[in-house]
Amino acid sequence: MRRSLSVRWRLTIAYTVIIAVSGAVLLTLVYGLVTGGEVRSGSVTTEVTPGADDDGPPPAPPELREDERTDGSGELLQSSWLALAFVTVVSVGIGWVVAGRLLRPVHTITERARRISADSLDERIALGGPRDELRALADTFDALLGRVQSTVTSERRLVATMSHELRTPLANQRAALEVALADPDGEADDLRTAATTALDQSRRAARVIDGLLVLARAQSGEAVGPPSEVDLRAVVADAVEQVRTPDDGLAWDVHLVDLTVPGEPALLARAVANLVDNAAHHNVEHGHVTVRLTAKPDVGRVVVENTGRPVPPETAAELVLPFRRGTADRTATGGGVGLGLTVVQAVADHHGGVLVLTPRAGGGLVAELRLPRQ
Repeated sequence: MRRSLSVRWRLTIAYTVIIAVSGAVLLTLVYGLVTGGEVRSGSVTTEVTPGADDDGPPPAPPELREDERTDGSGELLQSSWLALAFVTVVSVGIGWVVAGRLLRPVHTITERARRISADSLDERIALGGPRDELRALADTFDALLGRVQSTVTSERRLVATMSHELRTPLANQRAALEVALADPDGEADDLRTAATTALDQSRRAARVIDGLLVLARAQSGEAVGPPSEVDLRAVVADAVEQVRTPDDGLAWDVHLVDLTVPGEPALLARAVANLVDNAAHHNVEHGHVTVRLTAKPDVGRVVVENTGRPVPPETAAELVLPFRRGTADRTATGGGVGLGLTVVQAVADHHGGVLVLTPRAGGGLVAELRLPRQ
């Protein structure tokens, strides 16, 4: 493959061509003005005959000889073109130096970018100098590196925590089975208990894997099909019906209105179910759960509020991270796996919405899922 000219050489050639063409045009105009002036205002000396009638019209001045005009114009033209050739040659060197100085920030950006790898994402271009287009390019690249670093850090943390979440139920399942098999005279009740423990741990691992699959689908940004009109009233009512039980000891307050939003029904149903399940699961004895559905012309809101333990504001912002369970991060017991609000956040991003988590006065949390109606 033939190697093309560098940007520096192309800029140098462009500068040289511009100077040469501009000089040629200027010399052509000057030459035309000078030769035209010689024809109109040629100076000659005339003799006056004594005794002639002074009142008569003066004799017409004779024109310059053709060879005189040709010699003067030729010398001017030759000198002008020699000067233009000299200026053009000099402009090549000047253009090379100027192009190098202009491209120096580009070389700095390239060299520093080459040094940055997956293990040194904390480095930045940090280009100094005036705030011109190249400085804006470097700052944009630094901002991109910041987002990449945040994503890579989050993914590494997710992989590490996911390994822990899957390893724990598998280890518990293995321990229960080994204890049961270690006793050759074990009774049926002991074996049944071990089998029940292993089954519970298997279900826990399955919930983790299921949550990760939903999270991956929502974060991929790839829709299964064209968005359809989703009846959020029916979705919220179904989620409340699945979670609320007569013996849960909670007071439920549900206010629903007719509301439809475009999106993927399965993902939206999972997000709403996670919000309602979170409100019931992370609650206090004889607590309260409020579910509201409000509609505005441009946005629909699913608001789920529950009582519970006090949630610090800095903790509320971190609840959308994978496997976070508030004050009991990665160690909580129960049916949760720490992916509920993470999935809701991913579904909100997938649909162009937003999830807002606000600590409730007196304990608990207010989770608001805002979804665009168009």
